[in-house]
Amino acid sequence: MARILNLIIVILELIAFAKTRKSRKLKDCMIYYTQISNMLTLASSLLLVILGQRYFVEVFRYLSVSMLIMTFFVTAGILVPMTGRIKQLLFSGSGLFHHLIIPVLSLCSYMFAEDRVSLAWIWLPVAATLVYGLTMLALNAAGKVDGPYPFFRIKKLGAWRTALWVVILTMAVSAFSFAAGYRRSKQTDIKFVFVHGLSGWGSYDLINEFIPYWGMTGGSIIRFLNNLGYESYAASVDPTGSAWDRACELYAQLTGTRTDYGAAHSKAAGHERFGRDFSKRALLEDLDSSRIVLIGHSFGGATIRLFSEILKNGSEEERAFTEESDLSPFFKGGNGGNLFAVITLAAPTNGTTAYDLYEDESFDPGAIEIPEKYEKNSGAVSKGTKPVLDGRAGYDYASYDMHIDHALALNERITTFDDVYYFAYPCCSTMEDGEGHVTPDPSITEGIFMKGAIYMSRYTGTTKGGFKIDESWQPNDGLVNEISAGAPFGAPQEYFRENSALMPGRWYVMPAFRGDHMSLQGGLTKRINVRPFYQDLVKMLAEIPA
Repeated sequence: MARILNLIIVILELIAFAKTRKSRKLKDCMIYYTQISNMLTLASSLLLVILGQRYFVEVFRYLSVSMLIMTFFVTAGILVPMTGRIKQLLFSGSGLFHHLIIPVLSLCSYMFAEDRVSLAWIWLPVAATLVYGLTMLALNAAGKVDGPYPFFRIKKLGAWRTALWVVILTMAVSAFSFAAGYRRSKQTDIKFVFVHGLSGWGSYDLINEFIPYWGMTGGSIIRFLNNLGYESYAASVDPTGSAWDRACELYAQLTGTRTDYGAAHSKAAGHERFGRDFSKRALLEDLDSSRIVLIGHSFGGATIRLFSEILKNGSEEERAFTEESDLSPFFKGGNGGNLFAVITLAAPTNGTTAYDLYEDESFDPGAIEIPEKYEKNSGAVSKGTKPVLDGRAGYDYASYDMHIDHALALNERITTFDDVYYFAYPCCSTMEDGEGHVTPDPSITEGIFMKGAIYMSRYTGTTKGGFKIDESWQPNDGLVNEISAGAPFGAPQEYFRENSALMPGRWYVMPAFRGDHMSLQGGLTKRINVRPFYQDLVKMLAEIPA
């Protein structure tokens, strides 16, 4: 969304400057604060469209937005009352764009769609405005410029009145810069790292600029939490890769290193050992600088749990296969002392029948009638979750790890650590029909999930490994069974009770969220305001004693 809005701003700026050139030469306009602020806006918006929301671009945008607010204030609050030329200044020609439309649009984009820098940069627009103002005063005093604004005519106003105007304008730009850059002070030293699920994306992916995975069309949850003072980040891992590969990618992003999948794993799985290089573009400035909370949606849950295991205990296979000097610190273990909590959201922690039911010969999906509208829409799910085969071993994909037998085997490898807090949030979008049977609720279940949800709500059987699937597995969110999205089977666990003392080393199974598999992302067509959910979540974690 930020890129789209800034592209519109660029187009509007070009239109406005074209109109300006018709009335005067562009170089003659550069004594005007309006033209300078809009030139900066054109440049900063163009950089955001091309480069995305990099930090220096964010700083540049903050400068230009603050100066544009000042432009609007001076025009509407000072020049219009002084001159009475409201139509000429605000509603016609280039003034309509430079004094009104672009300042308002740019402010809206910065406040609601862009990542904002801290108030540590408040001096920048204030300094730029002061430099401009003092330069104009000096040129007026020397007789080289007349104005261009009435409060710069020092010979006519006199020294003390001019000084008063300087104070007023400086206070105004300071206030506007503060308002544009304000966000709540840091609420906790915890850093919240969000990891997407199957077919998802994060902050390293271009699509996140238009539709954030965390928040969807309801707006970025990551930006929302950051503005509340909860430092949050969105990782980008392989959309269909295995939990192992995704964990390795997460480590590389958090540490700002090149992805190392491990010599032993990469040889066995049949792919390159090294992947994307995140040097100089780490997700966090320092992984060890504060407490870390990992939040994983869907298969992101398996990703963060395996990540925590390798981070703390390393990998015996990689240590045995690789020379010490060539071994990634990730596989050495002994890290993660600052890992505070692991949170899973609608995660197939114990697998999902969405895969196994098709492989059980005792179950015939074809015998179940699916309404045509759900039959048509279901292809989006199978297409989005199907791995793109690239020569890797068959077990090196998320679809393999999400089979119940394989998920249970993965759980055997992952430790529930005594110094880490664990919370599992299942989702459920099924209900009981008039005959007491489980069935998906179409009012809260996306059409693309309905076919799978119907099958899952009817399925009982046995996995290839002999695990029995009974009726307790039928409630689901369209992709993951509610029972599976709780704690790992066999791990220390209890149901969460409000106001109860929380202890590390055990899983707290939270009440099921009423919604389908994408509900905690904000929903697809069935939009949900999930901001209160995430605000309550991070607040609860921040209030746990260190």
